[in-house]
Amino acid sequence: MSAGVLWILVGLGLAVVVARRRTVGIALVALQAGVLGVAAIADALEHAHGLLVAVAVLAARGVLLPGLLLAVVRATREPRPPASEPFMLPRLVLALAATVAAAALIPDVGLTVAGAAEATAALVVLGIVIAAVRRAVVFQALGFLVAENGIYLAGLTVAGGIPTAIELALLFDLLAVLAVAAALGARIHEHFGTSDTSLLRGLRD
Repeated sequence: MSAGVLWILVGLGLAVVVARRRTVGIALVALQAGVLGVAAIADALEHAHGLLVAVAVLAARGVLLPGLLLAVVRATREPRPPASEPFMLPRLVLALAATVAAAALIPDVGLTVAGAAEATAALVVLGIVIAAVRRAVVFQALGFLVAENGIYLAGLTVAGGIPTAIELALLFDLLAVLAVAAALGARIHEHFGTSDTSLLRGLRD
């Protein structure tokens, strides 16, 4: 995996920070997952079992999970982004500052590809920033996906890779979390007419 591919992954994460439409954010994360999936398949070409797992993970990350979020978008149409969301420029500045800091501060963790540790840290921090500054449930779920893609990148570039059982377990957990997020988004939209999670702060027992 080249340094250019690593920073393409980071660039896609930054694009999610500033994307206005939920469908655009989903497409960006699906593309990010696709790039990771192709890299995993390339690494597993000489191992039939590993190749099968890589293809299954690519299908889940690049097709199934984005499809689930697209279904949420179709069920919760909104005319405009949430009014409580910070403006695009402050979001981008915060994300860039956090990304640079994470890449600079990450210690040498023994990954086999130059720049992979920095890109991993950047993706995890970007995922946290996305979940923190975006108000729509779908974007918050996308933040979780971006952070998890960073962890998956680390698994692809660590010596020996991630054991298959752990990789599949992480994928199942990811699917379960997104299913819960999809259900939550639908319920919020049903009650408030929007997926803006900031409205939940006004709820009382």
